[in-house]
Amino acid sequence: MSKDNVLVFLSHPNPFLDEQQCFIEKLKQKLYNFYLKTITLQADNYDLTDSINYLKGMIKQCYGIIIIGFKQIFIDKGVKKRGGVEDPKYYYPMETDVSGQALTSPFCHIEGTIGLINDLPLLIINEKGVREEGIIKGGKFSVKTKPFDLHHLDEFFNDRTVAQQISVWVGRVMDYYLFLNLNKI
Repeated sequence: MSKDNVLVFLSHPNPFLDEQQCFIEKLKQKLYNFYLKTITLQADNYDLTDSINYLKGMIKQCYGIIIIGFKQIFIDKGVKKRGGVEDPKYYYPMETDVSGQALTSPFCHIEGTIGLINDLPLLIINEKGVREEGIIKGGKFSVKTKPFDLHHLDEFFNDRTVAQQISVWVGRVMDYYLFLNLNKI
């Protein structure tokens, strides 16, 4: 196996801070050390008529998917399920205060879901303070690292627990790659 021949899809909102771009570069370097190469759908490749088909084609070339949940949408004051009250007929119908929280891009949820539909090992890495719901919440179908702080990136990338979490995911990616390519080797 030569370097860069195992593709993984990297989903993240477009960076708008130097620290976000630095995080992406540090992660790519770490993955490169595992012989993984990332591909990402660039913002200028999105068009309303065919983005999903293009995205599906890109993801189908990959053996894993990573979601980076950068803060993208900030909620100064907000309510989820306004007017909702406890009612056993509904799943968590109560009104919830979401003031002071942040969301990541909805494209992270879309791209992550396409990856899951294609049975790709999923790694979730979110920034501290991002609301953990949808794909960002994780679960038994994914590997999730502890959240990172953009102002302490070295601390995150040097953390042993994070290194173990990423290694578990890399192992799943390599197992999947070998499973699908066993006859080709």
